[in-house]
Amino acid sequence: MLRQDVVTPLYAQLMEEIEKSIENGIYKPGDKIMTESEMAKAYGVSLITVRKAVGSLMQKGLVVRKQGKGTFVTKPKFSRNMKKLQSFTEMCEQIGVKPGAKMLENSLIEADDKIAERLGIEDGSKVVYISRLRLADKEPVQIEKSYFPLQYAFLLDARFDDNSLFDYLWERAGVQVHGSEKVIELCKATTEEAALLSIKRGDPLLLVRSTAYDAEGAPLYAGVQLINGDRFSLYVYETGE
Repeated sequence: MLRQDVVTPLYAQLMEEIEKSIENGIYKPGDKIMTESEMAKAYGVSLITVRKAVGSLMQKGLVVRKQGKGTFVTKPKFSRNMKKLQSFTEMCEQIGVKPGAKMLENSLIEADDKIAERLGIEDGSKVVYISRLRLADKEPVQIEKSYFPLQYAFLLDARFDDNSLFDYLWERAGVQVHGSEKVIELCKATTEEAALLSIKRGDPLLLVRSTAYDAEGAPLYAGVQLINGDRFSLYVYETGE
């Protein structure tokens, strides 16, 4: 129960109570929590206190309010460290979820000017284009588009569903990523992207444009990732050095 005789504000105590219930599995992802009126009665506090507690939980991303339906516990977000060189498969294994993929396309296409510039090749040059839907515990969370220079044409002969593209590169050519640069933006899901990610058209996506380099500093691939922002957070740590 909440205590009136301590320094911690009542709304913060209530927030902590609900957070503990989520952490201990009393409330599971997708569960509806008590209404504000029910909470006020159960804990002996005002509606203002309840609304402040629920608002704080929403800011922390633990619950979401659905108009006309109530307040629900959200699914925990996957977190990816953008400073560390890490594949999607490695990230999933680190956070304890099963990685997966569904290959959407593997073909030879002409590079547009932006992709060509990132790969250091001439406009219109042929590149290997691989597009995959990435899954975490069978849930679609990311659309991945990779563009490889023509020297990696052997990738056209393989499928990359639940196997690692980068393990295959290492096994076939002894090549791995030694460095990368990334640009992170926001965009809105198109109809096609929304269908693949099981979200609504216009929902926000994290757009990550990356260029990876091999041990000699040559471009290995240019990548585009479209990430469901409701399910993913990107983590970057900086120092003053």
